[in-house]
Amino acid sequence: MELVLATKNLDKIKEIKETFKNLGVKIFTFKDFPHFPSVVEDKETLYGNALKKARTIARFTGKIALADDSGLQVEALGGAPGVFSARFAGEKATYKDNNRKLLSLLEEIPLDRRKATFRCFIAISGGGIKERVVEGICKGRILQEMRGENGFGYDPLFQPEGSTRTFAQMSLKEKGEISHRGKALRKAGKVLEEWGNTTVIGLTGNIGSGKTTAARMFAELGAEIIEADKIGHDLIKKAEVEENLIRTFGSSILDEKKKIERRKLGRIVFKDKKKLEELNQILHPLIGSEIKKKIVSSKARVVIIDAAILLEAGWDSLVDKVLVVSASYEAQLKRIKKSTRFSPEEIEGIMQAQGPQDKKIQRADFLIRNEGSLEETRRQVEQIWGELVARC
Repeated sequence: MELVLATKNLDKIKEIKETFKNLGVKIFTFKDFPHFPSVVEDKETLYGNALKKARTIARFTGKIALADDSGLQVEALGGAPGVFSARFAGEKATYKDNNRKLLSLLEEIPLDRRKATFRCFIAISGGGIKERVVEGICKGRILQEMRGENGFGYDPLFQPEGSTRTFAQMSLKEKGEISHRGKALRKAGKVLEEWGNTTVIGLTGNIGSGKTTAARMFAELGAEIIEADKIGHDLIKKAEVEENLIRTFGSSILDEKKKIERRKLGRIVFKDKKKLEELNQILHPLIGSEIKKKIVSSKARVVIIDAAILLEAGWDSLVDKVLVVSASYEAQLKRIKKSTRFSPEEIEGIMQAQGPQDKKIQRADFLIRNEGSLEETRRQVEQIWGELVARC
């Protein structure tokens, strides 16, 4: 596989090459292409900037492109500098300029209130429909003085949790094992190892949006559908999972046959955020692992992951594009009442657990507004399908 790095930052190139040295990928950089473009990072998020850079360079070079955008979020500064990390002290700021500004803003802040998080988003793009974005996070704190000569950026000030040294006091290998970029690059490496001819779409939408209807229409057109809910349903029948859930939530979740009743479990977790998190910690990794196995084994040209909590569970890292089915609150309620026996309290709990619809729409690469007839929904599905098949 040939991979071009969508950056002119020599320090980043060095780190990426170090991580990928045993991956069997031929790496190209800006030095291999005359007139290699500089991409303006004008998106509001690190995710958006990484994806823009990867798409631009993939289309320019005709090769798979990898780009990252990283940022430092300081708790005492309300998450700043964030997306402006590289230009915190100005558009032409040096690493030292940015570090000095950060120190000046934190001058009166004691060490125990200098918590910070490094985030790195890495986007991989083939220039068309096929794209992936992964994230790496490293928590730590900002010291009161710069230490170390290695690394770059805010490395002399950032001391990761569990360490007595800054990133700048570590070797490239040591830093890469725990850093935000190192974590994201290892995830990206796994994506590249599994990169195939299948395009994976994440289909999501809140209960009552008509997501399942859209999934059925895509299946009729030839897509393979992976149902996250069905995987979860099958998992809780497995002895080891069943035992874990009973141990965590008690025997009240069992029916008269001593089997887990999903509705009883739902009544517990959907009204208690902490218990919902406990359930998610048990099931989400298992469901994600099963989804991944199904993607890898699929021979279909287009695979669609049908998951109401695609974004909340982090399964969007497994897909190339996100497709959201949306509907008004009134339309959702009408459909839920017609197709289920849920009580108003259960409906409200489920809707809250699935997250705000607006946030899903913000992440959508494709959007189906499901307010009208089945014919109108089918028209939108067929339009998206045509684009998928034409470009994948």
